[in-house]
Amino acid sequence: MAWISKPAYEPACLTDPLTESNCYIFTSHNRALLIDPNNSDLIIPYLKEKELILETIVLTHEHCDHIGGLNTLRSSGNVQVIASKPCSDGIQSTKINMTRMMESYLYFKSNGKLRVSYPRFTCQPADRSFSGTNYMFSWHNFTFHCLLVPGHTPGSTCITVNGTMLFSGDYFIPGEDVITRLPGGDEQAYEQIGKQLLRELPTPMWTYPGHGLPFILTEEVKQHYGLY
Repeated sequence: MAWISKPAYEPACLTDPLTESNCYIFTSHNRALLIDPNNSDLIIPYLKEKELILETIVLTHEHCDHIGGLNTLRSSGNVQVIASKPCSDGIQSTKINMTRMMESYLYFKSNGKLRVSYPRFTCQPADRSFSGTNYMFSWHNFTFHCLLVPGHTPGSTCITVNGTMLFSGDYFIPGEDVITRLPGGDEQAYEQIGKQLLRELPTPMWTYPGHGLPFILTEEVKQHYGLY
């Protein structure tokens, strides 16, 4: 099994206690960039405590557990949102963003233990969206490479940062198979397009998933997911 030391810089991580989704926070001086604004009740106090000004939000995909805080954070200042075009389209739909079914999903995922009210919502389109497979941008001293990988959703995106960190969204979640049966999921797109793109991700690389703890992406991990 390949092993590499952790990157010199790691973003902070805030985990939503209800959906267990992760939000990653990059900082440069007093500025901040978020990957997946899961819960504004977690994020806003953190930004205030650290005296950070939120500049940019990047989305890995369109499901509500990864965008739950987006509307509130957008209303709090001049924030630019970056997403794939399919993701940007999906956050505008209660069906595709899963808010239409999130209460039932959490109930069945918890084996009937979790009964919650999860209000429906939609979000405005991203300020900057991309349609091609690859999209790159810089933010302060960080270079972000976005790879559009359909399958889990049409807009699912894996993001590498400075070539040393991978933010995989709902791909490569430890202990879970890739889910293509949720709203927007497409098994055929995953098999024919998504898998080939995931095969091309470099290894070994420290990976920060949308749920769960960081781990090292290796060729062995890829093989577990059928990426031969």
